[in-house]
Amino acid sequence: MDTKIGIVGMGDGGLSNLRGLQNVAHVVAMCDPDASKDEHIRNESNVSICRDLSSMLEAYPTIDVVIIATPDNDHLAPTQQALEQGARVFVEKPLATTREDLAAFGALNQKHPGKILFSEKYSFATPINALLEHSKHLGAFMWGSTSYTMSNCNRIMGGGKWRTEHAYNPCSGGLSHNFMTTLLFSGSPIVRVRATGRVLTYTDLNAYGGYDTMEGTLEFANGRRLSWNVCLAATKDVSPFGHRTVTHTLQFENGSLAYGPNENQVRLADMTRSVAEPEAQYWRHYNIEMYRRMHMDLLTSIRDTRAPRHTAEHGLNVAWACLLAFESAKLEGHWLKLPSP
Repeated sequence: MDTKIGIVGMGDGGLSNLRGLQNVAHVVAMCDPDASKDEHIRNESNVSICRDLSSMLEAYPTIDVVIIATPDNDHLAPTQQALEQGARVFVEKPLATTREDLAAFGALNQKHPGKILFSEKYSFATPINALLEHSKHLGAFMWGSTSYTMSNCNRIMGGGKWRTEHAYNPCSGGLSHNFMTTLLFSGSPIVRVRATGRVLTYTDLNAYGGYDTMEGTLEFANGRRLSWNVCLAATKDVSPFGHRTVTHTLQFENGSLAYGPNENQVRLADMTRSVAEPEAQYWRHYNIEMYRRMHMDLLTSIRDTRAPRHTAEHGLNVAWACLLAFESAKLEGHWLKLPSP
């Protein structure tokens, strides 16, 4: 597939997208104002490196898709710029972190229909693919619970990181994974959310109004509910969830999924075949494979003019749910309604 890609941001998100796109599309350039990241990227690829989006688009005007892998609070401006240059734009999760930016993204999505792409790698995990293949047999989604946790959270929760600098819910990145995947089965969008939050480890979050542990409930338009929790308080290398970060228990009319917390605990009830995921030592390669599957879905949807597994509307719905979960936690658990699409 001869699609030309440009990536904005050369941190973890940019690198993960670069790896996932190998043998899928042609990444012609990446950009980041931080030149200290150059060597790390050059160890992965011979992709051209620019300092900003303007110079990248000027040097490579035939780029088809621009991937926005900047920090979560800095997605809007590069998205606007790339859209104005006529490119499609894939935005990493969560779409935005403020009411103002989400409203602006909604307006951009209306102005440029089909040009904003959004997806979620965990929606392409092997058990989720199996559920989708057997969705007719499983029947309607009834209820579920989901968790996001990880080990050694210092990397994303340490002092001076943008997650703590911007008075923004540090758990939203985790929430986005789980909420997006559940949208595939809920049959309707999220309409309201409630949450509570605590600071267990990173006490400096109190100064920013954030939490490193949250739990709550989502309600979908059809009345189904999902309970959830997210923990980013661990400081050691070992988490109770092993190497996996996302886990689910999803109940359907005719079956269920138990997904986690480790590779020996992936079970699909009432399915026609067993489903397994790689052991911990292969998890890095599996993570790249999920990115690859995600990008294949997005790029073939463009080629075949069909709907991808996820849409910008999904991204907007989930980003609002993440944002309002944070606001609900600050209100000690009040239910908050999401804005109408």
